[in-house]
Amino acid sequence: MINSRSFKLHKILAAVVGLSMVAGLLVMAVPRGACAAEPAALTVTGDGVEKEVTFTMADLQALPQKTYTYSGYNHWPALKVFQDMTGPSLQSILDVAGLKDNATLLRLKPAGGRFVHADFTREQLLEEPRYYFPEGENPGDLADWPPIRGEKGKTLVETIIALNDSQGRICFGQRAPNEPTGGDCVMIQEMCNGGVIEVLTAPLDQWEAPTADIPSGTVAPGTKVTLKKPDEAADNVMVYYTLDGSEPAYGSYIFNISYPSFRPELNKPVPVNGNLTIKAKTIGFGKLDSETATFQYNIENPENEAEGETAGTAMPALARDFADIAGHWARDEIKALAEKGIIDGVTATEFKPEEKITRAQFAKLLTAALNIKAEQNTGISFQDVPAGAWYHDYVAAAVQAGLIMGYSDDIFAPDDNITREQMAVIISRALKMKSTADLSHSVTEQVINKFKDKGDISPWAGNEIYLAVSCGIVSGLSEDTFAPQVTATRAETAAMILRLMRWSEEQ
Repeated sequence: MINSRSFKLHKILAAVVGLSMVAGLLVMAVPRGACAAEPAALTVTGDGVEKEVTFTMADLQALPQKTYTYSGYNHWPALKVFQDMTGPSLQSILDVAGLKDNATLLRLKPAGGRFVHADFTREQLLEEPRYYFPEGENPGDLADWPPIRGEKGKTLVETIIALNDSQGRICFGQRAPNEPTGGDCVMIQEMCNGGVIEVLTAPLDQWEAPTADIPSGTVAPGTKVTLKKPDEAADNVMVYYTLDGSEPAYGSYIFNISYPSFRPELNKPVPVNGNLTIKAKTIGFGKLDSETATFQYNIENPENEAEGETAGTAMPALARDFADIAGHWARDEIKALAEKGIIDGVTATEFKPEEKITRAQFAKLLTAALNIKAEQNTGISFQDVPAGAWYHDYVAAAVQAGLIMGYSDDIFAPDDNITREQMAVIISRALKMKSTADLSHSVTEQVINKFKDKGDISPWAGNEIYLAVSCGIVSGLSEDTFAPQVTATRAETAAMILRLMRWSEEQ
C-alpha cells in the first residue's frame, strides 16, 4: 500500500530537483557579459557595423593579444614612449561587430577624461601604416623643434586597446618620426571602463586649407610669414608645409607644433630671404586633409640687397643636424647649406642624402646659391614648365642666365633626375659666368686622362666636365671613375653647390 504522505513528499522533492536543474541550465546559458560580476567594458555600435556588441573585460582578454611599443609627441612638445602595451587590436574588436566596407569614421567615447569624444577616420587608425620610431632623442620635453629623429629601426605597429594601461588606452603609431599623436593620449584613455566606439558611414568632412598672414606677392627681404590653421580647428590640428615645391604630408615641416598657451615661440614664422614658394595643408584627425594652399613670394628691390647676401628658398634655420646625416661624408656641407637656407630636408627630420635630385630641384638650388633671379614677367618656351609651377621662376632664372638648357625648345623635363654629367656642365657655365678671367688654362692633361671611364662622357660635355673638375668643384666617384651617366645624389649636389658658392665668393 502506498503511503500517500510519502508519495506526496517524493513528488515535491522531485519537483524541487527538477527546478534546480532547469535553473542551473539557465544560468549556464546566460552570456558572461550579462552577469552582474562582469560589467560592460566596451560597446561597439553605429551604422558602420553589422551589429552592436558589448564586451566585458574577459571578452577583450579572450581576443588575440598584441604587444607593441609606441612613440609619439604631445603638443608641449614632449616625446612620449609607451613600452610593451598589450591588448587586442582595434581591427579584431571591430571585426566581432562586423565592420562594414563603407564605414568611414570611428568616434571614440571614453568613460573618463577631459573629452566627450575623439574622431578618427577609418584610414587613420586602421589602414595607414604606422610605426614605432626608436631612433633619436630621449623621451621628455624638447628644447627646440623640429626634433632629431630618423626612421632607422622603425617597427610597424597596429592600433590596439592596451588593457594593461589607463583602463584601456587606444594606442597607435606615428606615420613619420615628427608626427604628433597626442602623446599622453589623454582623450582616449578609459576606453574599457564603459567606453563606446561608434562606427559611422557618413561622408567625411575635409579640413579647410590654411592661410598666411601675408598674401602672396612682392615683399621686403626678411619678411616673416605666419601660417594659420582654420579658426574652427582645434589646437591639435596641424599645418604641415614645404619649401621645395613638394606636396605637404606627414614628415613635412609643422608650423604650429605647440599649443598657443604652451610654448608659442616654437611656432616659428617662415622667413623670406629670396623668391619663395610655401605649400601648406591642414592635417588633423577625423577629417580628410585639406587642399594644398600655395603662397609665392618675391623679394622687392633685389638690387638693394647687401653684396654677398645669399638669397633663395629660405627655411627656418636648422642649428642641428638632420637625423640621417650623422657620420655621412657630406654632413658638414649639408648642414652649412641648411643653415644658409639654401637647401632643406625631404622631411623635417631627414635629409635622405642618397636620394636623387631632379632638374627642377637643381635649378632652384643653383639660383638660390648664386643669388640669380629672373626678371619680372620672364617667359620661357618650355611647355612642361607652366607659369604656376613652384619651379617656374627658378628654371626661368637659370635659363635666362644661360646656365641651364632644355632637351629641346619646348621640353625641359623638370622631374627627370639630373645626371652627374649634366650637373657638371651647368656648374662649369656658372664658373665662367662668375669669373672675370679666362678659365680654359685651368684644364690640364692630367685631369683629362685621370678618369678611366672618360669614354662614357658625352662629346658635348667633356670640356665642361674637365673645367669643373679642375676648379675643384666637381669630383669623381673615385680617383679614376667619373660616372657621367649616373644620377646625382642630394649629398653630392650639396657638396658641389657649397664648393661653387665658396669659389664664387673668392672671385
